[in-house]
Amino acid sequence: MTKKFFDISSPRCRGSKKESTILTYREKKGTGPILKIGAILVILVTAGIFAEIALSKAEVEIWPKMENLNFKTEVKIGQEEAIPGKFFEEEKEASKEFPSSGILEKKELARGKIKVYNKSQKSITLIKNTHFISDEGKQFHSLKGFTVPAKGYLDGVEVEADAAGDEYNIKPSKFSVPNLRKYSQELFFAVWAESLEPMKGGFLGNSPQVSEDDLKNAERILLEKLLAEGKDSLKTTVSRDYIMLEEAWKQEVVEKFPLAKAGQETNSFLFKAKIKSKVFAFKKSDLENFSRDFIFSQIEPSKKLLEKSLNLNYSIKEKDLNKGEITLNLEISAKDHQDVDPQILKEKIRKKSAVEGKIILEGEKEISKAEIKLWPFWVKTVPQNDQKIKIKLNLD
Repeated sequence: MTKKFFDISSPRCRGSKKESTILTYREKKGTGPILKIGAILVILVTAGIFAEIALSKAEVEIWPKMENLNFKTEVKIGQEEAIPGKFFEEEKEASKEFPSSGILEKKELARGKIKVYNKSQKSITLIKNTHFISDEGKQFHSLKGFTVPAKGYLDGVEVEADAAGDEYNIKPSKFSVPNLRKYSQELFFAVWAESLEPMKGGFLGNSPQVSEDDLKNAERILLEKLLAEGKDSLKTTVSRDYIMLEEAWKQEVVEKFPLAKAGQETNSFLFKAKIKSKVFAFKKSDLENFSRDFIFSQIEPSKKLLEKSLNLNYSIKEKDLNKGEITLNLEISAKDHQDVDPQILKEKIRKKSAVEGKIILEGEKEISKAEIKLWPFWVKTVPQNDQKIKIKLNLD
């Protein structure tokens, strides 16, 4: 049989102050945690509401619809035209050494002077081309007739070798007159000569000389070099903002001359020349400004031009460089888009979710694509405050 136990408090404690204290303590101990949790929840909800109101923001990125534009027109360039133009010019001169390629078959006779002695009792006259033979066997002849006094001598008689070649450039030597044997053996021994200095100038072989082709090639090479340098120099010194079309160049040769003649015997020669380079140019920025103005004259005022899309192709239609005038065929291509009013867009997406806002924006005829990002992550709608909505126009 199961026993039942009952907790019966002592009569002395019932209703006493101690019992009342115990009951009060138990009651406080049970309700305290509930109050704390409630307070924390209130704080969190309040903080969340504050964060959503104070910290929330929306970043909206919009890609406007682009339209391709293509135009063709003409534009005149000149001092008093829609686009101003001006001349730039410069002179350049140079000289260059060129090798001689011609071949000259050269035959040179050695020459010199001799002293002729006459030991006979009578003066003797020797005619022009009288032969003298050196003790080495080299034969020379006199260039003029002359007379040698008896018992005397004649100095400075000019002689020339009978044959070409450097072997006739002999050192000081003694000479006999072989033809005198025909007249007298005594006279042969009485008349003789000697040289006090070496014979010079004897040569046999090929020597370089300037040819007509050498002069023509030198002129062509030097002028090509100067003309190219003239262009490069102007392209370097003139501001890069200027456009210099190939057809707008004018170059002329001011002077040209070689420092040698055809047939001249020399290993090399100099050729000199001077040229003038002149170009009619205009500023690229002026052409771009003209093109923008032309586009704006053709499109609606509410349209915006995409600046980086501007592309120009041009070529010369007419030119008169003497007057400094050029007419260009100009092809202009670019993109434009409808202007958007950020304030109107903000009004349309207030308090809308990111998805709803995206649908609304992409439904606008001037917008091709839209993206909406909300912050912080728990924010679900676009803020009511316009200052917390940032709209960015993407033109890439």
